[in-house]
Amino acid sequence: GMAELVAPSRRSEGRRWRDGIAAMVGGTILLFLAASMHYRSSSSSSSPSELLSPLEVGRYAVRAERQSKDYDEKAERQIAFATDSDNSATSERELAAKEEKRARESAYLAADIKSRIDKILEAGRDQVNQATKLKAKAGRLQEEAAEILKKASLEKDDAGALKEKYYKTMDTYGEAVKKIDSATQNAQAILDQMNAQSLVLAQIATEYGVATNHGKNPDASTAEALRSQLLQAQKDLQAITAKKAQANEDTATARKLADEYQPMIIQAEKDKRESDFHFQTFAQLTHQADVLQNRADALLKRADSTDGLIDETQKNLEKKRKEFEHYKNRAQTEMAISLQAEDKEAELRKQAREARLQAAKLSDEARRLRALAQKGVNNVLASAKEPETQDGAE
Repeated sequence: GMAELVAPSRRSEGRRWRDGIAAMVGGTILLFLAASMHYRSSSSSSSPSELLSPLEVGRYAVRAERQSKDYDEKAERQIAFATDSDNSATSERELAAKEEKRARESAYLAADIKSRIDKILEAGRDQVNQATKLKAKAGRLQEEAAEILKKASLEKDDAGALKEKYYKTMDTYGEAVKKIDSATQNAQAILDQMNAQSLVLAQIATEYGVATNHGKNPDASTAEALRSQLLQAQKDLQAITAKKAQANEDTATARKLADEYQPMIIQAEKDKRESDFHFQTFAQLTHQADVLQNRADALLKRADSTDGLIDETQKNLEKKRKEFEHYKNRAQTEMAISLQAEDKEAELRKQAREARLQAAKLSDEARRLRALAQKGVNNVLASAKEPETQDGAE
């Protein structure tokens, strides 16, 4: 962060230094070239008035030394700037490496989470398929149970109809049985009356026989009354016997009615057994339907549990997706920071190289100025020795 803030100011400062140094170097070089050329021309000239005085040469030398020192200081600043740029570049290099390492770690985490997301998706698809299969199977079982209940309902209706038919037949047969019993009882009562009347007739006849001495004395005094009783007993027996014929006819009719109802009773019993069979079938089908419904309920309960698991899986999936996006974005950001740091490092290295090159040029210019100043001083000294030599020769 500090490198980002410092680097632009350093770059602008380096540009200002290079522009200023170039202008000063150009001006100084022209100055000393002019002084040198003037000195040379004055040395070759025969006119003493055109030569530079030692004071002027000294001034030029001092100025050249001052300018050279300024160049040295600027060169040192360029070296310091290059060193700072290298240090900043090293920091950027470290930052780039650090961010690249973090980007790789974030990418690894994102890839791991992506793999987990794939596994969660696969598990979720399996759970959805399982829940769908459970619900479909439960639906089929419920449909089977509904079909069985329909059959059971038909069996129940058949059982009820047969049972109703049986009871109706038995009610009708009961009326017939009452008639048969009534005719039989009536015939038995008449028969009992005949037997009783026969006994009465036999008793009176016996008494009448004793009274008439078995017909030997029919005009006996007691025989007349017994004869009347005997005649009345015979009339009563004839009346009862007449009733017996009707009773026998009623009994025969009742027996005939019983014979007619016998097949109906057999069919009624058969209908009753058939009704019981249908009702048993109804109970069995109802039980089967209950079993199927219970299985369907159990499957639906498992499906509900699976749906709950699917909800948890969905929540976990959303959480993992957020984590994946977080690490993916973080990896991209860290990689961008790393690349930017590498670009800054390259720029800083370039600035350091340019600063060192400029420092070398400034140092060369400083040495050159000192050399020119020294040469001027040497020329002055040499010119000062020549008149002394000439004077000694004279």
